[in-house]
Amino acid sequence: MFDIASFIRLLQTGWLGRRFWHFRKLDSTNRHLQDIPGRRLSHGLVCIADEQTGGKGQFGRSWFSAPNENLTFTIVLKPSSNSGLQLFSLAVMLALCKTVRAMVHGECNIKWPNDLQIAGKKAAGLLTECRYNGKHLDRMFLGLGINVNQVRFPDAIRDKATSLVRHTNGQTVDRSLLLAVFLNRLEPYIYQVEDGDMDLIRSINRNIQGYGRWVSILVDGKREETPVKILGINEFGFLMVLTANDDIKTFKHEQVRIESPPSDS
Repeated sequence: MFDIASFIRLLQTGWLGRRFWHFRKLDSTNRHLQDIPGRRLSHGLVCIADEQTGGKGQFGRSWFSAPNENLTFTIVLKPSSNSGLQLFSLAVMLALCKTVRAMVHGECNIKWPNDLQIAGKKAAGLLTECRYNGKHLDRMFLGLGINVNQVRFPDAIRDKATSLVRHTNGQTVDRSLLLAVFLNRLEPYIYQVEDGDMDLIRSINRNIQGYGRWVSILVDGKREETPVKILGINEFGFLMVLTANDDIKTFKHEQVRIESPPSDS
């Protein structure tokens, strides 16, 4: 079971996670919150499930998580405007990357746009979903699945997945500590997003896999014929790349996937 008392004691935020819903079992924390009227959901609410039976990742993929070993939770945000929404997702990934990096051995980075990798394998994923009132954004659901203490994975993902405990010399990770430290780190990043702080952009860029290097990418599911150089994100959170013809292209997060590992070019 998740240690709620320990989590509350370790949490140092002003508002993020101060309203906290804990469930032993849910189909999906994102889906559960989407069924609740917006007036009951406060900015900064965190909803966690010790077991999530129907978790989803990007592009509708299933997210497998062993009960009571990992973290599966959703953060609710109610931004004041619709601009730069992708930056909230990237701020979450940056906070997670820096939190995990301090706890494990091995290279840790963000695989565009919403995966966390440790030593080249996926350790966490983010699914962001939004609800609108007309054209105005009403609320965001930032759903995270983090492989924490799980050591066995299904055959289909065994070679691609990892967990924090695999990079701690076998030392079990305290899930309540991990979540509290992550939220403590994330709250100031959210302020930076709202303020349009370019220091946050630079920090995100430094942690994106392949930043400043030539890689192969898929655009709308089709592989580009020649490698591109990752220039990082702009002030809206869109990915910028340099082509072999010295053209700069900009992509929204769902358009592009970085397929190959960074080359030495």
